[in-house]
Amino acid sequence: MNQEGLMFPKTQKKRKKKMKHPKSIIHEKNGTCYLCMLLDGNYKKHLLLDEHHIFGGPNRMHSEETGLKVWLCLDHHTMGPLAVHRCPDTMRLMHRIGQQEYEKSHSRQQFIETFGKSYL
Repeated sequence: MNQEGLMFPKTQKKRKKKMKHPKSIIHEKNGTCYLCMLLDGNYKKHLLLDEHHIFGGPNRMHSEETGLKVWLCLDHHTMGPLAVHRCPDTMRLMHRIGQQEYEKSHSRQQFIETFGKSYL
């Protein structure tokens, strides 16, 4: 519809830039918990898994775009004593793993420019 001559013409809405949601470069979504496999050698399938972005906060978007995310059971994501959101040691382990995976295809300098610091 032509908006000319109207007292209150509608403004054109800006379209949101679609974010790319690539698959994880670390862990395939197959029902297993990444930390159960890594820490316990347990390859059991879980009914509920949460997607965990290895670098959160201001770097969450970078984690999503680069595929630095894993699938975790509730115990390893938020509930248990070794949960990544409760245990600093588990969080540091995930940061190191994430950086090592990123550096398989990029340089350390690129990692630091993207995520702000080195975790290795």
